[in-house]
Amino acid sequence: MSVSTDTDRLKLLAEQNEHQSWVDFGSAKPTHPLLHRYIVSYTYSIGCLHERQAKLITRAYPTVMTQIYFEFYGGLSEIRGQGHGFSQPANSHTSSRSQSTQGIEIAKRTYIKLGLGQWFDIYQLASDKHSRPIKNLKVDLYPITFYELFQYAPRELSGEDLQLADLLGQTTSSLMLEEMAAANTGQALIEIVERYFLQQLWQQITKQRLKICSASPSDNSNHHTTAAKGFTPPLPNLQQSLTEQARHYQKSERWLQKRYTEVYGMSFKQIQSNLRFQQTHQLLWRILSKRQSINLTELAYRSGYFDQAHFIKDFKRYTGMTPGQYLKTNFDQQSQYLWYW
Repeated sequence: MSVSTDTDRLKLLAEQNEHQSWVDFGSAKPTHPLLHRYIVSYTYSIGCLHERQAKLITRAYPTVMTQIYFEFYGGLSEIRGQGHGFSQPANSHTSSRSQSTQGIEIAKRTYIKLGLGQWFDIYQLASDKHSRPIKNLKVDLYPITFYELFQYAPRELSGEDLQLADLLGQTTSSLMLEEMAAANTGQALIEIVERYFLQQLWQQITKQRLKICSASPSDNSNHHTTAAKGFTPPLPNLQQSLTEQARHYQKSERWLQKRYTEVYGMSFKQIQSNLRFQQTHQLLWRILSKRQSINLTELAYRSGYFDQAHFIKDFKRYTGMTPGQYLKTNFDQQSQYLWYW
């Protein structure tokens, strides 16, 4: 059988795994040049779950990025942990200590989160159903996206239980979700999201709240987008201090620190720390995937840590495990990271 389209490939995958769990998983970068400044990446999974038992799916780690999750089928999984920012049901009086063991079920809806707060675990829920459909999409956004496209400062989002309608309005969000619900491939979901984001971008440009610039927020060149609210600093350079950054942009340290907090919702130091961990985690995962030997002292040095003690302390704070525990847990379990968030 010739697989000519995403839909054909999805149907073939389903036929080949008729009585087994399967998922079409993938990630992608934005396609339109103007969206490179706002969208980091997309991650999707579409498939069918035949397994009925409960099990750990993955551990989610903190990130400096803002994220939108689209969940099209509820009752599949739950979150366990503290500081993740997901709300308890209104009628729940569960203590914070028991929340970490009981978990919060993920419903069919959209979630908008400023980073992830702290690490947390996602578990597959047990079920007596023969099969359960899976369809979700995660959109990772640069922190400046809400600031420039939706006129929200990230610190205003902290602790808020935001829905898509809070950003796009009820009518537009309903149309967008209706289109996404009808899509049956990851690429189709991405195309819909990009179309609506471009629509929002052009609205901001038309209202003269924003000037066109395709440079990403991580670009530390002298070319920046100027929004109506003022200078938008790029993501901090891991090799430069706040003093050096302030000198580079010809700003005072106090003013630049305040600006980072306003635009990103975090201090300069917090952003740098998160970015350093993400860089370290990506490097460690590349080594894991290649089955290469790992020298933790060298890894700490390559990641910009002063010494191995600081590296271990930071790693445990972000993942809940020491590097050694992480390696022991994940070296032979890469499959658990294939789908979901």
